[in-house]
Amino acid sequence: MTPKRVVIVYKEKIGESMKYLAVDSSTKALSVALIEDTAVVAENTLLPQQQHGVLLVPAVAQLLEQMNWKTSDLEGLLVGVGPGSYTGLRIGVTFAKTWANSKKLPIASVSSLALIAAASLPLGENVSVLPVMDARRLSAYTAIYKWDTEEKLVSVVADSHVDWREWLPTVSEHLGEQVVLVGTGIEEFVEAFQEIYPDKTVEVITDWAAWPHAGRAVLCPRELVAEPTLLAPNYAHATLAEREWAEKNNTTIASEKDNEAFIEHFT
Repeated sequence: MTPKRVVIVYKEKIGESMKYLAVDSSTKALSVALIEDTAVVAENTLLPQQQHGVLLVPAVAQLLEQMNWKTSDLEGLLVGVGPGSYTGLRIGVTFAKTWANSKKLPIASVSSLALIAAASLPLGENVSVLPVMDARRLSAYTAIYKWDTEEKLVSVVADSHVDWREWLPTVSEHLGEQVVLVGTGIEEFVEAFQEIYPDKTVEVITDWAAWPHAGRAVLCPRELVAEPTLLAPNYAHATLAEREWAEKNNTTIASEKDNEAFIEHFT
């Protein structure tokens, strides 16, 4: 079956500015985009039947050729680091940091949940945006974002893996009167939200728009990576293998703070 494909081309560019490649492979969708300064020049998002590892490089090559860009034109990379699919994230992050390291290019990370939240478009500071990735059994990868006065997303509640019904009552103070839920196949999550917050005005964005599109990185918070080789996906929780190892060895899994201290010690 031919992969579903949407190619968006924006012909207007912004003068002499930096050119970036943006990539996200955190979900079933594979998305790549070319960005010049703050403008999305072209974007290609696929829902392929094949693994992302097979299609990522050809998708990037095709987009570069389409816009008549050379690999040497690229001056930086943006990569969605999750949360999301364990395998998908490793493919995208490994691709980006390998390219950044070999070409000596700067690389910045962006939340894949923020890329989903950006589907809501700027709706004002009083609107809360909740991206939702179904993690099964009514658990989710989620967060809370809002739009600032410059029409950029800002993080209000950090990306995390939660039990949806248990988590929602704990974040009431961060929710505006209007809430936007964004995600694919999230009907149960919407119903649960409306049960817990019957007085909130809820808008739901789903289907194609709710996948993480790489071009939306221009609207999202990003973090410059000081050392590309140390870039790692944000799984939002320990993997099954890590949890089983910790249980077998009667120990705990290192926290993010512990890992950062370890890295600093050896660098």
